[in-house]
Amino acid sequence: MAQRLAFTFTDGERGSMTREEMLLHIITHGSYHRGNVGQMLKSIGMNPPRDLYTRFLHAVEPQRRDA
Repeated sequence: MAQRLAFTFTDGERGSMTREEMLLHIITHGSYHRGNVGQMLKSIGMNPPRDLYTRFLHAVEPQRRDA
């Protein structure tokens, strides 16, 4: 996880991050977009979708509801 990898950003600039930093970036980046889409849906009078990860966890392990 500490291995540093070099890459090129979409704008052509070069950069480097550790594998750990890349994973954190992917997680936070996706959350940012999901939140933005939810706000956009609310602004046009639609309800954003429920959190699908928690729904998945409870579907595959229903005993989690009993905790």
